[in-house]
Parts: sequence; C-alpha cells; structure tokens
Amino acid sequence: MKLYDLRCALYARRSKEEHQAASIDVQTGEGSRYIAEQGGTLAPEHIFVDADHGRAEFKKRPGLIALLNAAESQAFDAVVVRDESRLGGDTNRTSLLIQELLDAGVRLVYYFTNEEVKIDGAFDKLLINVRNFASELEREKISQRTHEHLLTKARRGLNVGGRVYGYNNMEVKNGDQRVRVEYRINEEQSEIIREIFRRYAQGEGLRTIVKDFNARRVPPPRAGKRGTGSWSTSAIWSMLRRERYRGILIWNTCEKTYKGGTKVRIRRDPSEWVRTEAPDLRIIDDELWFAAQAQMRRVVRSEGTKKGGRPPRHLLSGFARCSQCGGPITVTNGKSSYEPIKVYACSYSRDRGKTVCANTLRRPVDAVNQALIDWIKSNVLSEELILEVLKQLRQRLAERAKTTTSDVPQLEKEATRLRTEIDRLVLALASTDQKPEALVRAIAERQEQLSALDARLRASKAAPQAIQLEARRMEADAKKRIADLRAMLDRNPEEARKVMGTLFETSLTVAPIETAEGKRFWIEGAAVIGRILATDAGCLNSASPAGFEPA
Repeated sequence: MKLYDLRCALYARRSKEEHQAASIDVQTGEGSRYIAEQGGTLAPEHIFVDADHGRAEFKKRPGLIALLNAAESQAFDAVVVRDESRLGGDTNRTSLLIQELLDAGVRLVYYFTNEEVKIDGAFDKLLINVRNFASELEREKISQRTHEHLLTKARRGLNVGGRVYGYNNMEVKNGDQRVRVEYRINEEQSEIIREIFRRYAQGEGLRTIVKDFNARRVPPPRAGKRGTGSWSTSAIWSMLRRERYRGILIWNTCEKTYKGGTKVRIRRDPSEWVRTEAPDLRIIDDELWFAAQAQMRRVVRSEGTKKGGRPPRHLLSGFARCSQCGGPITVTNGKSSYEPIKVYACSYSRDRGKTVCANTLRRPVDAVNQALIDWIKSNVLSEELILEVLKQLRQRLAERAKTTTSDVPQLEKEATRLRTEIDRLVLALASTDQKPEALVRAIAERQEQLSALDARLRASKAAPQAIQLEARRMEADAKKRIADLRAMLDRNPEEARKVMGTLFETSLTVAPIETAEGKRFWIEGAAVIGRILATDAGCLNSASPAGFEPA
C-alpha cells in the first residue's frame, strides 16, 4: 500500500481495560513510521489521540470527533490506524464511521496489515461488518470476564474498586505481588459517620449538619474531579442510605452499558444484587441504623419527596455559577419589604455555610432575568452584529478558496503527467504476451495517485461557487433565526432557557459587586455567535463538542 505524497492523518486509541501505558506511543510511533515508509506526509496537528476511551464509545471521543471534522474539511487525504478495533467495537456504528470517512473522500489504511479499506461492492461491506462483528464480540467477552472476576471478589467481601468514606483500601501482598485489596475501618472517619447518624436520627436537618462540619473544617469525602472540598447535603444523604456501614456489602446494583453510542448506567433489578455479610466492617449498630431510616421516612413523608430531580424553571438555573466558590446559582425564597419573592443566591453559601462561600447576596429573580434578556437582545441578537460576523466569515472563506484554487494548475499538471505515464505503461503491457508483475504494479500505483488527485481537483474547483451560495443562504437564515430567538426570549422562562442553551456554551459566572444603588450581581459569559448561524440544513453543523469555530 503506497501513500506517495498524500497528506495523512494518524488516529490512535487506548481503552482503560487494556492497561497498556505505552499503547498510544506504540501506535503513534508505528503509524508515523509506516506513513514515512510509504511516502506519505504527516503534520503534527493531524495526529488524533483518544486515551482511556472504550471502543464502544462514539460520542465522547474528542480525538475521533476532531478527526471527522478535519476529514470533512479535506484537511488530509488518508487516515492511518492500526486496525478496525481502534476505530470502534460496535458493528453498526463502526461501519457507519468507516463509510463517513470514505464518503468524505478520505482513504482509510490499516498499517498493521498494510491494507486499504474500500467499499466497492456488497462483498467489501460484508467483510467490513464481519471484522467489526469480531471486534464487538471480543469487547463483550472482555466485559463478561471482568464481570465474573468482580463477582467472585464481591461474594468474598473484597474491594471491587473505588473508595468509600469510613474505610481504607489495604493491599494484601504475597512478597512483592498484590494478591487482593481489602477494606479496613478508618477510625477517624467512622466517628464522623456515627455522629451523622446520631444527629440525623435525633431530628437535625441535613443542611444544619453540613454547615456545622464545614465550619469545624471536618475533612469531607474525596470525590475525585467532582469534589468541591466541602461537605454537601447530597453526600450525607447517600451516607445515611449506605448499608455498608452496618456490615452489609451490596454490589451489582447498576450495569454499565452503551446506548446511543455512549456509556450509560442502568439500575439492575434487586434480584440481581449481590449482598454479602461483613460484620468486621460494621460501623453503625442496627438500633442507630433503623432510627435514622425511620427519621428519613418521616422527612420524605412531610416533604412529599426528596428534593431535587425537577426540571429547571428559572432562567439562570443550570446556566450560572458563583464566581467565588464555583457553586451553582439557585433560586430560593426571599422578601422585598414584607412581600415574599423568589431570589437568586449561591447554593453553596446557602446550604454549606459562609465558611465555604462568603457570597450571601440575594437578588430578585424577575429583575435579574429582565436585565439579562435586555442585554442579550441589544448585544447578541443584533442583526448588525450577525451580518458583520457573516461578512468576515465570507471574506475568510473566500481567502481560503483562493489558496485552494491556486493549487489547481499544479494539481492538473501532475494529473496529466500520471495519465501520460499510465498510457505508456498500458501500451508497454499490451505489446507483450506476458504480464510482467512490475508493469501491473506500476499501473495500479499511478492509478491510485491519480484518483486522489482527481478528488482534490473536484473539491478545489467546486469551492468558490459553493462558498457564495452558502453565504447567501446563511445570511437569510440568520435574519430569520434572530427574529425567532428574540421572540422566544419574550414568551416565557422555558422558551428563554432554550435561547440561553443556544447562545452560551459555558456557564455564566455571577459575582457580587458594589454599585451606586447598592450590591448587585455582575454576570459574565461568552456567547457563541456560530450557534445562531447553525440551521436545520446542517451545512455548518460541527461534530466537535467544543462548538463552532468563532468567526
């Protein structure tokens, strides 16, 4: 398989289950060496990597998404990967991914077997599906073996992964080799757990306990990347329901599977749960456990249900975070003179105390919403702004098209040379009764180069006309979309939230500031203009989770 002067991209992937620290380096090293040996060129920005991503994950692989976007924009001519298992382990989705790459005019090559993937007929498609089926079957077998291994550990009461507040993970070794990992009670943390259960059983609320722990600087549970460094009501609520603290280990409550091309967790039927008695891990006695559970039932009955889980109804809910602590901005009860109203406030300051966040400012929901809507209508949903953005975008696309079309004479010259060489080789082959292998191989190699050049020529010649047509369509669609979004802002909070989701890719930050009228909220955020230009036609839709390239 010869790549000659083709612009190549390299894709490498490693899953967590493979446990190969050097797997990415091996793939990029071997792939780069293969491209160089076959005469291709590889730019550093065309090396796409996904580390610790499973083969059944398709939505949350940034490297793969960036590869697809670059392929769509004709940034390279060929993609080189180790084999089909690097692309994916789902028969249907991997086949569609391969089809998408080939439809973009990009060649796909497996460097390990030195073969090019082609879909020239039904047999080729069948072969691709068979190989993808084998890859998916291998993934399922690995999953089954892993589940069986963890099942045996769970039945023995051993650590099946992760950390739990109140326990230490202790390695049991045979010489230098780790045999297993066991739970051991952490005496300091276990005292905190007993205090939580006692206080809650006696009627103290979750928020009272949380504020007290944060004020006392009690070290909170570790939560990895999700941790905030402080206690929360949700953490204590989950602890109060954890039977491990009374010596019962429960495993297999959830199943990790893939739906819609991404990993999801599904609650298993209780009949599938694995329950193991572990008296040596007991922290809470049965009397205290059942007293806390009875109090939890009383709280749930009085409140109707545990708070949370409702869809957000207010404009900033889910979109804004406190600039001081990073906590979400929530809506709570307040007063204007003697009249009860809804106000925005920092949820960490309200629920976890001033020790965690000193931002105690509360502002009326209606006033903040109106100020934000007025600003968006004046500064973002402005027809003048959008048309200026489109003007700059059209200029940049035109400049890019000039660069592309300037290569056309050289490409046509190279294509003419290849056609001449092919004609001469065909005449030489026809003049002899034998079929010299060298002549046949030379014709095939030049034909491959010519096919790649013809594809680049077609794209280059079509670019200017396509750009002008697309720019006119974008301008008309943008004007209509601006009018629709402005109308949605004025209708109701639910419609206004849809506009917020369209405009703001990242969270807004809310900070308290002093003004002549008193303390007010200062709200900062970055509106993504490109999302306004996205239409149902999909011409500007980008696969990237980072959104649209700013104009």
